[in-house]
Amino acid sequence: FMHIFRRAILYLTRKKGKAIILVSLFFFISMMLVLGVTILAGTQQASKELRSNIGAAFYIRPYEQFKGDNGELTSLGTPMITQESIEKVKEITGGELKDYNTEHYGYVKGKNLSFLAGTGHTEDSNMGKVTAVRNSELTEEFLNGSYVLAEGRHIKPNDNNKILITKELAEENGLKVGDTIELTHADFDVVDNIYVDLIKEKTAFAKAEVIGIYEMKDQADEGIAPTAAKEANHILSDSHLLIQLAEQTKDVFEGEISFFIADPLHLPQMIKKVEDISTIDWENHILVDNDFQYSKIAGELSNIQELVLTLIVVASALSLIVLMLILIMRIRGRIREAGILLALGKTKSEIIGQFIIETAILLLAGFFFTLILIVPISNILNEILFGSLVSDAPIGVLQTGGNTRNYLQPNILRFFTILGGELVAVILAVLSSSGAILSMKPKEILTKMS
Repeated sequence: FMHIFRRAILYLTRKKGKAIILVSLFFFISMMLVLGVTILAGTQQASKELRSNIGAAFYIRPYEQFKGDNGELTSLGTPMITQESIEKVKEITGGELKDYNTEHYGYVKGKNLSFLAGTGHTEDSNMGKVTAVRNSELTEEFLNGSYVLAEGRHIKPNDNNKILITKELAEENGLKVGDTIELTHADFDVVDNIYVDLIKEKTAFAKAEVIGIYEMKDQADEGIAPTAAKEANHILSDSHLLIQLAEQTKDVFEGEISFFIADPLHLPQMIKKVEDISTIDWENHILVDNDFQYSKIAGELSNIQELVLTLIVVASALSLIVLMLILIMRIRGRIREAGILLALGKTKSEIIGQFIIETAILLLAGFFFTLILIVPISNILNEILFGSLVSDAPIGVLQTGGNTRNYLQPNILRFFTILGGELVAVILAVLSSSGAILSMKPKEILTKMS
């Protein structure tokens, strides 16, 4: 073997120009294969993480119906949903359910609590709106980033008489996390164009602890909003508070109920099953789904996979054809050399073995340059392919620490697998190109030489 290897090295050092051409070809082939397979694996990983991280959600959303009578609209009542119905939804979603959230609404006044004044502010209208939730972190405002927790913590399912208030309301009243305030019930309305509290005699009171203070991002100009409707006066609480203030019945909710599931692919079938729950009044509720843009991002990933797979097939086929043509021309040009070696007593297997060793060395050289350049190239491609997806994805998806995660990280096992496949292809290509030498007898080769 060593003497065959030495002959191969000597030939390559003599024919540097031809060697460089083949090294360049192998570099191109290797780079195309490595990048293609890496991108395919990267998009598969990104899609898998996307599904597990992003999940999906659906909302049972109430809408109040009205009846027209002599030009006046009369409410047909506020739609309600019970805990019994929620439990049936939970049973349907099963292990897919990651969490859920409830909402209920009311108004409160506070002892020595001054709400930020709105249009037509009076002592009677000095009140704020309360949204009672199961988990404040799952409210739409916190999920979309319009609310951001500045201090303290979120409201959790087991909390009792805990509240979140805005930074503006906290500063107006000198409140901080851990403070306790006394609240009472209220009922906001308009009478003769004056904002009033319909509950004149206060019978329900509760002490609530401030466990968090939040800031509002991109707050819109509220213009002529009354005090109770100003967003700066919005309070988030647990349901126990509104129940104690007689503004909510236990296990009954008038607001939106949100359900968060693990896999976006299961969202359509979940929706169909929930629509069959008879205890929910579907004349007064609608179902809204949200895959958090999974279908859009997954579609882009799928398009990338299809494009890369096509490029791999086309590039591999063209590269193999070009390689075969080059090897055929190269080996046919070495018939004279093969004849001399045969005359010196070398066997055909030794001659073909030398050709294989030469080509394998050039392949390894081309692959070596691929390994050197793959890291910087993959970093650039990763930003191009996945960077745009990050801007469309929800927070925490397809990104780490605010930067695009590198899904095209080098994988040694994958590299060796590709190299092994290329070596097999090269050996078969050399054997196929050496057909002339293998088919002729030594005498015929020597005759051709003369």
